[in-house]
Amino acid sequence: MYYFATPHVNTNVKENTLDFEKLKRNEELCKKLEEEGLKIFLPYRDADQTLSGKDLLEKELEVIRNCDGMIVALSNTRGIYLEAGYAKALGKKIIGLKVEETRDFSDWGKAFFDYIAKDAEDLIKYFETKHE
Repeated sequence: MYYFATPHVNTNVKENTLDFEKLKRNEELCKKLEEEGLKIFLPYRDADQTLSGKDLLEKELEVIRNCDGMIVALSNTRGIYLEAGYAKALGKKIIGLKVEETRDFSDWGKAFFDYIAKDAEDLIKYFETKHE
């Protein structure tokens, strides 16, 4: 199973408001991956959102500890990088996925990832060819 770290809030404002376009995009990406046979944990879809913040965090950390790796939609939201750092520290495979809000980052930043997919098709091809 892969943990899919995705943005779900509007990052163009200082408020944490849901960004329904990103939610739809994330769910479509997740569906494509699942259609290819990958088991995906999408936190806001698969975790009990009625949990307290602390309990929700513990659930997500438990999933990260037990997953095969993490797919990170490369966004400008900070939470996904906190999750990715935790997974990396545990020795998990970290795969970046470029999305429309992906900004350029340094070679040092790129070195954090085992692979960076240019789009969903590239990500699917990555799993099909070598790294399931």
